[in-house]
Amino acid sequence: MTEKRHGPGVITLLVYLVGAASLAGGLSGWIHATGAMDWAKGLEAPNWAPSFDLMNILGLLVPKFVVIALWIVQRSGKDGMRLLSALLIALLLAGMSTQICIFFGMRDPALGFLAAMAMWVYALFATGIVGRASTAAGVLLWVPFAWLTTLLVFGFELMRLNAVGTFAGGL
Repeated sequence: MTEKRHGPGVITLLVYLVGAASLAGGLSGWIHATGAMDWAKGLEAPNWAPSFDLMNILGLLVPKFVVIALWIVQRSGKDGMRLLSALLIALLLAGMSTQICIFFGMRDPALGFLAAMAMWVYALFATGIVGRASTAAGVLLWVPFAWLTTLLVFGFELMRLNAVGTFAGGL
């Protein structure tokens, strides 16, 4: 008697990857079509900062790690934690998209920093919980966590250099 396969298969992974690519590409297109990228390039940035174009390319790749972690946790996560971990990962992906929408949609570095800080705290929590359910998925989530850490530091510097007259104006 053969063992029953547990969780989604490779086709599901491919659907997840296409969905993540579509989401990331759609957000990138929205940023460029609305002129938000031109706005961002006009901000005062620290001299160590990578270009927004490079950050855009990296931002297109990071969600792939999230959806691969989702697929892994659905396949091999511990039974009691599988659903919770999948929900945490899905919310992580939604939160990363929301963070982009807040920064580029509102065109406010201070709000962008606050969104980055909230996502960083959530990603730390989600990575820890998911890592307990599936070690491989938890390890994969360190890549988006590192990306969110970079965005947090970069967001703080953008806020500090560009947010005159807000709570960050005195930093």
